[in-house]
Amino acid sequence: MELGALLIPVLIVLSGAIALVGNAVGRNIGRRRLSIFGLRPRYTAQVITVLTGMLITVTTLLVVLAFSQEARVALFRLNEVLRETRRLEEEIRKQEDRLKQLALGDIAYLTNQEVVREIIDGALPTRSVQERVDALVERASELARQNGIGADASGQTLILTPPNVTWETIASLVDQRDTNTVVRLVASQNTLRGEPLPVFVQLFDNRRVFRAGAVLIQAVVDGGKTAEQVGQELLRLADEAARQSRGQVLASPGTIVTAPPNAVIDVDDHRDAVARLVQLRRSVTVRVVAAQDIYTTGPLAVAFSIVR
Repeated sequence: MELGALLIPVLIVLSGAIALVGNAVGRNIGRRRLSIFGLRPRYTAQVITVLTGMLITVTTLLVVLAFSQEARVALFRLNEVLRETRRLEEEIRKQEDRLKQLALGDIAYLTNQEVVREIIDGALPTRSVQERVDALVERASELARQNGIGADASGQTLILTPPNVTWETIASLVDQRDTNTVVRLVASQNTLRGEPLPVFVQLFDNRRVFRAGAVLIQAVVDGGKTAEQVGQELLRLADEAARQSRGQVLASPGTIVTAPPNAVIDVDDHRDAVARLVQLRRSVTVRVVAAQDIYTTGPLAVAFSIVR
């Protein structure tokens, strides 16, 4: 049940009761010809009537304010509410404009898209590490500007998130790692052309993930199929090896950071593997192996080894 449906009848009854009491008091004063503040009885009755009307208004306000949060807000915080409403309307309008731009595809960077990466040796002197980080930020800013990113009111192209982190903090973290560190700047949200680019930083040790010759995946391939079909199967195996390496080897530069790395295949090695499988004309186990030592930053160079 709505509060107003209960409150209105109560106020009507209460106002009538106060008016009745006020009228009775006024009549009683009039009959007895009483006087207050030295006024004549007639004027005294009029004062009582006025006070009764004021009491009705005051009582009505008190009851409404006591039972209605909305009434308290409307009476004491109306200007504040109006300002907040206008602010929210403006924010909604901006968000609608932004969504329209996003729908039109005017996006410079996607959420979680890599902006730039660099390997910095944390064993370098602190000053050198800071200089390398500053150079990385400058290069990222230049790349972002080339992709249509604008600047904020202070002239900054990149906005480092979270707000309490600074580039000096990033340099200090790299310096503390005391090893080759991958410093990767990543877009933290979809960003339109002309807007500054919010970024966050990821740090990784650039360690060796796979030794040359390490088996990444293996499967049975039917050499009795056509050369084209065999070639497609080998490429599928290489892609599967790349998917299984996600989280160990970084995705290609400039792509979404959660994507798997791309498998890099030597054309001649692929052609030779297809020719040998077709020549065998039977099902054979094929291994996808690391063509070289593979580090965190990649590339994921692979080759095919046929097990007879």
